[in-house]
Amino acid sequence: MTSPINYLTLFTLLPLLALASPLDRSFPVEEKRMSGTSTTSARPLSFTPVSDSIGISAQMMFLGTKNKVYVLDKSENNPVTINGKYGTHPAWAVEYDIASNNYRTMDVYSNTFCAGGGVLGNGTWVVFGGNQPVTTDGVAVADAGAYHNTDGGTAIRMINPCDDESCEWIQGESSYDITAQNTGGYLQMTGRRWYPMVEALEDGSLIIIGGDKNGGYVNTAAQDNPTYEFFPPKGDGQAVYLQFLADTLPVNLYALTWLMPSGRLFMQANRASILYDWKKQSTIDLPKMPYATRVYPASAATAMLPLTPANNYNPTILFCGGSNPPQWGNDGTAGYNVTAVPADNTCVRISPDDANPTYEDDDYMFEGRSMGQFVYLPDGTLWMANGVSMGTAGYGNDKYSVGQSYGQNPVYMPAIYNSSAPLGGRWNRTGLTASPNERMYHSTAILLPDSSILISGSNPNADFTNEQWRSRTDVEKWFPWYYNEQRPVLDSPPTTLSYGGASWNVSLGSITDEATVASAKVVVIRGGFNTHAIGFNQRYLQLDSSYTIDMNSNTSTLHVSQMPGDSGPFIFQPGPAMIFLVVNGVPSEGEFVMIGSGRLGDQPTTTNAALPSTQVIAVTPTETASAEQSGAPTSGANAAKSTGAASSRVSLPSGSLIAAGSALMAVLGGAFVVL
Repeated sequence: MTSPINYLTLFTLLPLLALASPLDRSFPVEEKRMSGTSTTSARPLSFTPVSDSIGISAQMMFLGTKNKVYVLDKSENNPVTINGKYGTHPAWAVEYDIASNNYRTMDVYSNTFCAGGGVLGNGTWVVFGGNQPVTTDGVAVADAGAYHNTDGGTAIRMINPCDDESCEWIQGESSYDITAQNTGGYLQMTGRRWYPMVEALEDGSLIIIGGDKNGGYVNTAAQDNPTYEFFPPKGDGQAVYLQFLADTLPVNLYALTWLMPSGRLFMQANRASILYDWKKQSTIDLPKMPYATRVYPASAATAMLPLTPANNYNPTILFCGGSNPPQWGNDGTAGYNVTAVPADNTCVRISPDDANPTYEDDDYMFEGRSMGQFVYLPDGTLWMANGVSMGTAGYGNDKYSVGQSYGQNPVYMPAIYNSSAPLGGRWNRTGLTASPNERMYHSTAILLPDSSILISGSNPNADFTNEQWRSRTDVEKWFPWYYNEQRPVLDSPPTTLSYGGASWNVSLGSITDEATVASAKVVVIRGGFNTHAIGFNQRYLQLDSSYTIDMNSNTSTLHVSQMPGDSGPFIFQPGPAMIFLVVNGVPSEGEFVMIGSGRLGDQPTTTNAALPSTQVIAVTPTETASAEQSGAPTSGANAAKSTGAASSRVSLPSGSLIAAGSALMAVLGGAFVVL
């Protein structure tokens, strides 16, 4: 029996969960607005610095609006401060403006160290858990210490992103003393969760899974919290025991989790994999993970491959890298020189909802990598960068190698993975250049609306330091091959997409080359909450489409479906995302779109209306003759024929641009073939 959202609890949260005016503050907060250096030149396939500092190291990051990125760090001695509710202390939260490279410090009370997060179906972002209060050098305290941070272990923090700098983090209270429990109250979880996994569900709520109480390098039975809970709470609001988490000790932190179209959760930790039905509390064991451990601190790059009409929106999960060490140490230390262990270079994939799911070998990476991160590009490829080739995530004072980091030998070169390419040709580095900056433990990367990738962070240290490997607060961008090409421009895109229903039209203007029109697609991307090389709830979906080319008017129209219908909320959960039009691999500017009703609860679904058949309407002899006799032009008209459906218009690159883009893809070895 389904456990519904606890509406009594939800009622008390409604004022906070609504995308409305910001909450009034009853205490003064001095917010600092700072600017970093800016570089405007963009060299495709390369990195460019855009800010020398955003004030904090980007341990966690997500795109909140088209122009605002929200960044969180653990409690530490960052170079900027804020005068907030608990006095003046180093800031560990900022709002970063993409256009200006300015940032605004924000007041977060509790220690967000290694928290988890996600976005609700109404657009409110929520961050869960963290660690106990710390002072200088990351030493735990039971008082205000040097940093005035409260206990983050049970904390829940929410924000409704905004462009006018009026929004603030909405937070409950917790104490300096972790023995006070701080559980079960307003914006508090049922127990302490450090390194919790967070996944969105089909009703727009979030499930918060596992974690440990105070933590360390890996988990232990004494520290483990082998339960899950929901936000907003469901049923009686209590945590639910999950045997899988106890079985996968000691490496079960940030247990990798994806919602499947079947409604079950695919979960992977240590070497075990399961399908879990949280409604029935039943488990199906799946094959063991081959070659290496992928979950934290081995920290493989992971992603759900693009969901497309061609694969019937059946999800496949990709794992690349990680580590296969001889032992895992304990909650205090690795216990041996883990920096001498090479990172794994294998990739495997699995389709968990198949009748007999198995792990299949994929192309190996160019080198072994731990803490590599996948980020979707609008053309359907995956960008991978960051991480190390020796060791794992984590840090300690063991002096195994340089500094405190348990990972060494930073990997500076990115790579592109194309899931639709044949085996043996899925990885590509043609034309790519290395970043000048190491991005190691506690670094993040996210997709921006202009299809560049924002990269920041790297801080494998107990406290802020300028010693190697230093705490990085700078920001850089990576630019895809098409960045400087003329882009399709999607005019008046939809602001919402429903699960099923009537199709809508996109005018492709005067482009009538069938190969070009056939390449056009509309994709929806949710970048998710990013930390520890994981994109929580990151998904990519291509909407179904057909087209009409009318040679009489020299116009083309793309007919586009809504989100998949009846099972749509399980395939791509409700909430905000970005929508792109992609033509010959070149995307438009991304625009924000709300998937589903914009509210929490069961989502309205219906069958997708049938798309018009793809067709090319030939020039009729009468029209051709008439045009020749009158001298009137037979091409260049901009108005598409009406189909009676809602329409958007797009301005497309010229024919010479399309040819140039195709030529560039040829130069790059053809590995940038798009879906």
